[in-house]
Amino acid sequence: MAELQIDSKVVAGVPTIYLQGEFDSYSAPRVRSILDLVTEGEKPTVIIQMTGLDYIDSAGLGVLVATLKHMNDREGALALVGLSPSVARVFRVTGLDTIFTICGDEAEAREQLLRERVSASEPHA
Repeated sequence: MAELQIDSKVVAGVPTIYLQGEFDSYSAPRVRSILDLVTEGEKPTVIIQMTGLDYIDSAGLGVLVATLKHMNDREGALALVGLSPSVARVFRVTGLDTIFTICGDEAEAREQLLRERVSASEPHA
């Protein structure tokens, strides 16, 4: 079992969380506390880089879904980047690939999040 390694940095003004290893019930509380910190303000924007993620279970998915809901409530934007084939399969099987913004790389994610922020700030008819 590969313990989850968590790193974070701000890239081009966007907090980016790097996950490597296994995102499971053991590591979920640590990830939740980090995500709670980076999504505190109004209209938070976060990228979660998952290239090194080998495994995710229901507890990990629960943290991501709760974070997405929290961010949607605050008019924020969240993008997941670099899902491995096994992790991408979990998202497809659960249907979560339809509710998350999933991107191939961080540059694409920043561009997508910028578009989402702009469209969210436009007045609704």
